[in-house]
Amino acid sequence: MKKIFTLLFAAGVSSQLFAGGILTNTNQSVMFTRLQSRDATIGIDAAYFNPAGLTLLPNNGFFLSLSNQTLGQTRTIKSDYQYLNVKDYEGKIFAPAFPSIYAVYKMDKLAFSAGFNPIAGGGGGTYDTGLPSFEYDISDLVPALASQGAQGYRMDAFFEGTSAWFGYQANISYQINDMISVALGGRFVQAKDTYNGYLKGVELNMG
Repeated sequence: MKKIFTLLFAAGVSSQLFAGGILTNTNQSVMFTRLQSRDATIGIDAAYFNPAGLTLLPNNGFFLSLSNQTLGQTRTIKSDYQYLNVKDYEGKIFAPAFPSIYAVYKMDKLAFSAGFNPIAGGGGGTYDTGLPSFEYDISDLVPALASQGAQGYRMDAFFEGTSAWFGYQANISYQINDMISVALGGRFVQAKDTYNGYLKGVELNMG
């Protein structure tokens, strides 16, 4: 019995860890910056986080939320591959526009809602010195040609990428009683990823 309980617990934890998918953004509301657990919200951002909770809005009528976040991040990729010239690859990530738009119409026990937001991605990143994977084969030339005098290498690498996965969704929510509400919804996701980079100017220092 103890083994069965342990397996069920592990399965439950795993499903929670990956329920949103590894690419899913979680900051789908500016309110996320104040409270990062939005799963039980009954505000207008429940159109994304908790559609059934929209039946608990205080008044009937139309509700609209327009918000935007400007996001910046520095991301460092580390590599301990012994032949690389550089061990840390720093990327600048910037998203000037990260919008969230929600609209709700509540009518007694019914609520109709729609939303638009970047489900994943939403910005671009630039690595001025490329990525470790760009250099592996080049750096391997040094030990491979060491017997011929190879002592090092030089190269010019660059990489930039953008990712934008926009989600469009609609929900219908219904309040069964004071304790239980249900919702049915659908989401359409439009994805676009772009990548640009180069590897040039490769030179070996032959001593």
